Amino acid sequence: MPDIFLSYSREDQAVARRFAEAFEREGFSVWWDATLRSGEAYDQVTERALKTAKAVVVLWSTRSVESRWVRAEATLADRNKTLVPAMIEPCDRPIMFELTQTANLSRWDGSPTHEAWRAFVADVKRFVEARAPAQPSDSPSRASTAQPASAVPPVSTGTAAPFAVPPAAAAGAAAGRVSICVLPFANMSDDSQQEYFADGISEDIITDLSKVSALAVISRNSAFTFKGKHVDLRQVARQLEVTHVLEGSVRKSGNRVRITAQLIEAARDTHIWAERYDRDLADIFALQDEISQAIVKALKLTLFPEEKRAIEQRGTANVDAYDKYLRARALLYQQGPVELRRAIQMFREVLALDAEFVPAWRGLHQAHREAIVYAAESIEEALAGMAEAAARILALEPDAWWSHALRADQSYDQRRWSEAEIAAAAALAAAPASEVDPLWTYSLFLAAVGRMDELAQYAQRVRRSDPLSLRVSVLLQWALDCGDRFAEADEEYERSKDLSGDRDEVENLAMFRALARGDVVTAKSLVRRYRGYETVPVAGLEDLPEIFDQPGTMLARLHGVQADPANQDSTRQFKIAEWAGWHRDVALAAVALRRFAIDLHTPRVAALWHHALSSVRRTPAFKQILRDVGLVDYWRRSSKWGDYARPVGEDDFEVIR
Repeated sequence: MPDIFLSYSREDQAVARRFAEAFEREGFSVWWDATLRSGEAYDQVTERALKTAKAVVVLWSTRSVESRWVRAEATLADRNKTLVPAMIEPCDRPIMFELTQTANLSRWDGSPTHEAWRAFVADVKRFVEARAPAQPSDSPSRASTAQPASAVPPVSTGTAAPFAVPPAAAAGAAAGRVSICVLPFANMSDDSQQEYFADGISEDIITDLSKVSALAVISRNSAFTFKGKHVDLRQVARQLEVTHVLEGSVRKSGNRVRITAQLIEAARDTHIWAERYDRDLADIFALQDEISQAIVKALKLTLFPEEKRAIEQRGTANVDAYDKYLRARALLYQQGPVELRRAIQMFREVLALDAEFVPAWRGLHQAHREAIVYAAESIEEALAGMAEAAARILALEPDAWWSHALRADQSYDQRRWSEAEIAAAAALAAAPASEVDPLWTYSLFLAAVGRMDELAQYAQRVRRSDPLSLRVSVLLQWALDCGDRFAEADEEYERSKDLSGDRDEVENLAMFRALARGDVVTAKSLVRRYRGYETVPVAGLEDLPEIFDQPGTMLARLHGVQADPANQDSTRQFKIAEWAGWHRDVALAAVALRRFAIDLHTPRVAALWHHALSSVRRTPAFKQILRDVGLVDYWRRSSKWGDYARPVGEDDFEVIR
């Protein structure tokens, strides 16, 4: 039973997303924009959702009042006394609803403190609480009765956008939702080389549990930061804001495997479930299913049939292929050139055993992508390998969330922005709420098209599922920087100091924030921590830490190095543009940006929105770059102009910051 069913017109998707995410931040469950599963009847599923929702929020606009679907949904909600309408722009509502009290949110900008929004939330809360069934103290939580993602009501072509933006896999303890961190299982085998197997079991349990709609699951990246450490489980739970922690061990010897696991409820620091399993390795798939389902039962959550089927889909029935796949995946995570080449070889060995094992094709694709960065001499081979793996993934599982995400990446690289948006949204709709990758994919799209306020919201959602990832912290700081929200970015920077990983980019961002505040002393200390000028040096700027705050010297150098053959790659050209823009040589910055974005055809167009380039963005040259990368056409067709530009007449536009 959802708290809120959201009804609106397809053309109002951006506004509806704002409402859905704001409701979720208030603690409501929101069902909207689902895609039908094979065999489901549209009318039956929609009607069931409308009837069970505690509140039906109808967003009236000049478009939705013309939609027969929205009118029908509003009529049914009115009949069930669950209708809570809001007007998102001035319009004449259908005459039968003119006498229904309707909140005016036409000027609401998404602020959680806006007076009209607070009043509306209070109204919705009264509706929801009035219809919430009383529960005895020993009954399962509200989350345990939620329906799975596959049962979310689909949205008609007249009601809303075709794909969902699902609720965040958020800090469960804070939101009153059941949530869990699966710590890496300890390798108790006599052979230390079996570490890959223990890690693989842990990761697969995380993947299985993420398919349970009533459960929020911390991502693998954050969970594995505790690998090999002696930790206080209550402290882990507080740090990650989860209600439960799972720990265990794996012993593999020959064809036998022993797995022990125990589930701890953090609030009371008590074991609520523990078990030991001794099985043949041939039974490993059934054993994983059994463990995951036992955890769900111990948490008193409902496992719906489609979720059970999803957990049981291992991708292969070949135990040898699975074992080799775990080895290849462990090599992939190490990211070194030697390890990546070995991982690629091993993924191919897996596929020789089972050519339809999609996780292995996905691993092969990722290994080739990583090779472009960490084994640069194999770029042509990597591109060919990525193309081969992508083709097989799309052919074998065209409707899976990872296939939608792959299409989004391909469209992004080719600057087909509308297609990238559709595919990224489809990945979000199809993926479990706790899955980080589709959130990341959608976030990168938002960054590219300049929707930084939305990007900051999504980055915060990614952070809730992956709170200990430095990469996620960098994304959030980038979004906040690009939105000139420096105080919030500084706060996130302080939090990131406890995170492990390469800090080059995070120190670089902090350095430019210090410069924006005029704090040259802090900037000098930060530029020395940022080693990017050494790892990817701009020829002729080797002494950058000594001269970056000397405009005359810097600009003379920048003019000299921009055309240097040693600097003709996208990373170095962007660095030149960044410093030229900061020192307000807009002509040089525009030349370097054009080289970066157009001549070298980098897909990283999100870099155009960095605040160091604000002086360049008002120039005709920059406007032409935006046209040439296809963003202006996308903005005009979609009417989603983002945070940096707005239309002027039928054919022109202006950059506003």
